[in-house]
Amino acid sequence: MHGGSAHRKLNMKSALRRQVLRNLTTDLIKHGRLETTMPRAKELRRLVDKMITLGKRGGEHERHQIEAYLYQPKAVVPLLMDTYAKRFSTRPGGFTRIIPIGNRLGDHAPMAVIEILNTEQPENEVSFSYLVRSLATMQLKEETKIVNKALAPTPAEDSVYTDKRSFKKALDEHRSKEKFALKIKKAMKNANLSAEQLQDIVDRDMERAKMLHDKESSKRVHSFAKATWPENTPTLE
Repeated sequence: MHGGSAHRKLNMKSALRRQVLRNLTTDLIKHGRLETTMPRAKELRRLVDKMITLGKRGGEHERHQIEAYLYQPKAVVPLLMDTYAKRFSTRPGGFTRIIPIGNRLGDHAPMAVIEILNTEQPENEVSFSYLVRSLATMQLKEETKIVNKALAPTPAEDSVYTDKRSFKKALDEHRSKEKFALKIKKAMKNANLSAEQLQDIVDRDMERAKMLHDKESSKRVHSFAKATWPENTPTLE
């Protein structure tokens, strides 16, 4: 009878796997976030949590354990034993977050961003940026202030729908909107923001996205015009 698997093999021999994970763990602790494949991110989560726990204990033996595993100990050990130890002093575990970002072009490997939680400045986390970008996209489509609307989704009513199938579809959509509203409330609580402050952030992100879109659109139009009528196309500054 076969036993369970202790860890993901990652399609590597043990020596190469250990070296790759040591490198990735060092980089994640040093920079706070990185982009990698989903299986590697899930393995990293376990290792980074272990390193931060050792840093929180703060003993000489734990320091030697960290130095024996991680590269660049002079840069990484102070982060673990000072910065992250203070940040997570009251948190027993779960120091990282994994955010799926789709599949990689070419081999279609599932990709993810893994980041160490920033409880002091949650508005600087990738997850908060993704939430703001989602709200800005919704606001751009609906052309109305979106935060208060997203926080209070309208429930589905029986009288509006003629058959059970359409009502079930609307009910599922409402449940997903309720989950999204809870996600917004949690982000606002972590970042200590009001609905008005979050709306201002969304407005700024929407204006920035529109500016970038107009800039890219003008570049595409200019490239087409230059290829079609090179003698009549002015130079963009």
